[in-house]
Amino acid sequence: MPNPKPALIATTELDNEATKDVKVEQGRKVTYVFNITTYDNLKIPYAVSINGKVQDEFKSKTKRMPINGTIIVSNVKPGASVSLFLNSDAHPLYRKEPVYTVTPLVHDVVVKILEKKGKHRDEAVPLQSKNNGGNSISAQEEQTYTSVLTGDIWLKVSHKYTSDEVNSLLPPETTPEIKAAVLRIYNGLTQPKLTIALSAKLGKEEKTISVKFEDGENPHENIASGYDLLKEGLTRVHPAGYAAIFSAAVEAGVFSITMSSAWRPMLGSIAHRAGLGLDVTYLGATKLNRQSLSIPTARQNDNVSNTEKELFSAVKLAKAQQLSAAKNLTGAKLELKAASGDSQQLPIARAKLKKTEELHASAELARREAELAWNTERDKNEPEEVRKFRAALIRSQSIAQIFDPWFIDFNVKDKVSASPNMQGDKNEQTHAHHLHITVRDANII
Repeated sequence: MPNPKPALIATTELDNEATKDVKVEQGRKVTYVFNITTYDNLKIPYAVSINGKVQDEFKSKTKRMPINGTIIVSNVKPGASVSLFLNSDAHPLYRKEPVYTVTPLVHDVVVKILEKKGKHRDEAVPLQSKNNGGNSISAQEEQTYTSVLTGDIWLKVSHKYTSDEVNSLLPPETTPEIKAAVLRIYNGLTQPKLTIALSAKLGKEEKTISVKFEDGENPHENIASGYDLLKEGLTRVHPAGYAAIFSAAVEAGVFSITMSSAWRPMLGSIAHRAGLGLDVTYLGATKLNRQSLSIPTARQNDNVSNTEKELFSAVKLAKAQQLSAAKNLTGAKLELKAASGDSQQLPIARAKLKKTEELHASAELARREAELAWNTERDKNEPEEVRKFRAALIRSQSIAQIFDPWFIDFNVKDKVSASPNMQGDKNEQTHAHHLHITVRDANII
């Protein structure tokens, strides 16, 4: 066995008469490398604990894992235990489940964590791997450990809310009827539905809102220890999300809601995994689906007219032509610059630039006109209850994002208008068939 890496030695003057050697321990580095296989660039919330004590920089907040999946803990005293709190369990008020604990001694440590789909019973415990074909490693090398991130571990690091927490997590304007309905979720539903009784003062007459919760395949496919939607899924969602949806339904005059996705471990962005995402598929009889706008084989419904499809095709063509014209304009400007010292080429370049500017202006105008025509037709066919429901959600202080088949809004509280869902990128395509909200909780994400 090689000798351990020597401690640093500092020399201290004592009364200018003698010197004494003082050993200074060299801090170790622990590097966690996550390989997330179910979503690109997943930014998991985390906090770091050393010897059971959360580090000062995490005491009142979490951090988000960088997109390269690497968390580095520096200057760890040899023999100290390093652990992570992850996902919603990293919230300063929770932190009940430390995971991936390692204790660096002589070497720096690297922990490689692979997200693994399917049903597995692995623990969040790093296992030491062999280096150099099983030979001893030198004091200068890193010690490598491996571990996994399974559906059961996602479940473990996802905070399960209780009825005792509900009151403190709901906005003060939440009505007693809505608060009582939310409490029933955390007290334990016996079936995947909920009826909210509304008093007459909230409307012209006493009414009820029927809520249906649909189960998802993802938790059942990836949790080996057993998963129940009512006990483990709905209760891992932030209570303010339910309150916002139920309150918006009241404001919009919607008296039945179908919700398709609550907490889930291994699908999509961090919102659902951290219990901050909820999806709605039906508002009353209105199915929130506009896939037929871009998918010819999708089932037609009243949300997308044939006229809108034609106008949408015109928008895409106009956008492509405008981008081409913009590219040509950039090229013409470069040609003019290159011809600045050439008396023969300069007039030609100026004429070309002028013509290119005219073509670009025409293409830009055509794009704006095409977008206006499409926007008008789309808005004409948007159900009124959908528009009112979205507007109510935007007014809620609990909501950070809304993605739906009509509009995409990454921050409902900024001054940037929501953009139309053109079903172009992955996020737009994903939300072409339901409405998604992200709950605002700065202590998680």
